[in-house]
Amino acid sequence: MSSLPGASEATAYLKQRDFRDFAAPVDESHSLSGRRFALDHDDIPVPELARYALALIGLDVVGAGEKIAWSVRFDYRGVRCVLAYQKFGLRLYVQGELSEADALKTRDEVVSKLKSARRTVEKLVTAAAPELLARGDVTLVNQHSSLRRAYDYFRERALNPAVIEDKRTVLEPVEGSTWAGMSFTSGRAQMRMNSVHDLVAAITAYLSLLEHEFVLALTFSGFDPTKESLTDLIGARWGEKFTRLVGSAAGAIGYKQRLTDVVERWRNPYSHGGFEKGHGATIYLHVPGAFSAIPVGLSKVHSSRVVSLLSTSETETADVFDIFDEVDAWLDVQLPEAMQWVRSGLNVRFDDEFRVALTAARDAGQFGGLLEAYEYAQYKTDNMEH
Repeated sequence: MSSLPGASEATAYLKQRDFRDFAAPVDESHSLSGRRFALDHDDIPVPELARYALALIGLDVVGAGEKIAWSVRFDYRGVRCVLAYQKFGLRLYVQGELSEADALKTRDEVVSKLKSARRTVEKLVTAAAPELLARGDVTLVNQHSSLRRAYDYFRERALNPAVIEDKRTVLEPVEGSTWAGMSFTSGRAQMRMNSVHDLVAAITAYLSLLEHEFVLALTFSGFDPTKESLTDLIGARWGEKFTRLVGSAAGAIGYKQRLTDVVERWRNPYSHGGFEKGHGATIYLHVPGAFSAIPVGLSKVHSSRVVSLLSTSETETADVFDIFDEVDAWLDVQLPEAMQWVRSGLNVRFDDEFRVALTAARDAGQFGGLLEAYEYAQYKTDNMEH
């Protein structure tokens, strides 16, 4: 797919409507000079969409530079402008001999046009999303670190609840009576209840983490987008993901049953690994002509309620976490490369190019080198170095 279906129509629409006052610059200057305006995230929540919209009408996108990911130069009603995605956010440069008022007016008009154009390209990308997903032209954001922190936080609280002292309160006698009562609240009982709540939260967090790891591990486990649906696998229950990834491995039946016992007692499945909807989504489509992946949301993610029981013991709580520790160690053996990649924090691609590179690295015994190369590339991207 060299371009998205409907791209030519979207281009014509943008040129006639939102971008009719935009033109390619006359000279070749790449200077980031002039008045600089920081653009609000609420106005331009996805910078890649703004860049894609400008690229659709034929404006040149300049690649990475020092502390800059990309920039697009254009003339707006005769005023030279540069839209640049820099280390600390999206910036608009308004150049030339303009008064402050005229520069602000230009900024406001350009931002308004970009916001309006966003709706056009969003529709274009959304319409093509099913095909892109089916082709595997997608990157999943690696949330292992944040999900693990949530699990560790609730685990620590469940194992070591904050100390609560017993509370005794003398009650004043009611009118007409000389009897004074007393209320008593057991600090230990309150601690146990708090521990249970944190145990349920920890189990919920762990299952979400586990599902997330399983989905990221798919690309290392023979996933073929022509034979399997990525969205269906993301929306599947944790047990289905478990079976798909490690169901035939030694010990799989036992570990799955032990996890099932924990889930059935403490928590109904409700999460699918942190893949949420909206612009904060963690699925990025590889849109032709957009120069990078663009985030989209999912609609096929189900939910159900958490069930919290109100009695447990310190031994039972520790046993739950012992099971989780055993599963983690077992997965490191069964899915060594996938777990190494996941714990590196790198995002995971599902496209043909990456899967071919992964297979070649494995065949050559160079998986470690592939991982290091991607870590270095990510470091440069994060720091906007070239």
